[in-house]
Amino acid sequence: MSLESKDIGLHYQAVIRYRWWIDSETPAALPTDLDALVRRTLSEQIAKIATEHKISDRVSAQKAMNDVIGRRLRDVKNRLSFEGRVRLVVPRFIRKVARRRFAEETELRSVHARQTVELELLLERMTDKTLGPVWWVNQYADIGSEVEDPQKHINRLAAFRSLQKALDDAKSRKLADEHALVRGKIDEIFNALQDEQSLALALQVMNRMLDHLGAREDGSGSADIAEHE
Repeated sequence: MSLESKDIGLHYQAVIRYRWWIDSETPAALPTDLDALVRRTLSEQIAKIATEHKISDRVSAQKAMNDVIGRRLRDVKNRLSFEGRVRLVVPRFIRKVARRRFAEETELRSVHARQTVELELLLERMTDKTLGPVWWVNQYADIGSEVEDPQKHINRLAAFRSLQKALDDAKSRKLADEHALVRGKIDEIFNALQDEQSLALALQVMNRMLDHLGAREDGSGSADIAEHE
């Protein structure tokens, strides 16, 4: 049977061996085709597991499937018990497709990583108070123009200052959110501590962390201690 893997469009080929038996306390009313019932139930179990594994993870997928269907299972009406074993095979042409996909994915991740680095460096340049304006004017200077209208430089710098302010504001909001989250977690810890020694130690650690994050102003440490004593 064919089982689709986590890699959409790529399938395992599965060979299932199984056995079933009727429990002595089971009532007489049983479906006519018990083999079909057992195969369907086992197939549903391993199909779910197949979608959680990449096609290259055949060994892990096979083990996970056998861990499930290798133990005693019962049908929904508890009429019979069964267990099975599965062997997965990945055809050669599927392996070739998987390798090609992996190579393409690796290349794409590499491109995205380079773009991320480029954007991070660009952000650093744009938020640099000294080099930022110089870079901005040079980036958009009229190429080939010996004498340029000074008003153009003024307009470019004004636009850059607006952009730089927007970036600074966004960064400040992000830092404020992070600091608020840290302080919220700290309050949870303080509220959970009861003995004075543990509280004092926690205060020292938390204040050092806040200093490292820049979340405290000068003198705020003593205020924090007073608040929680």
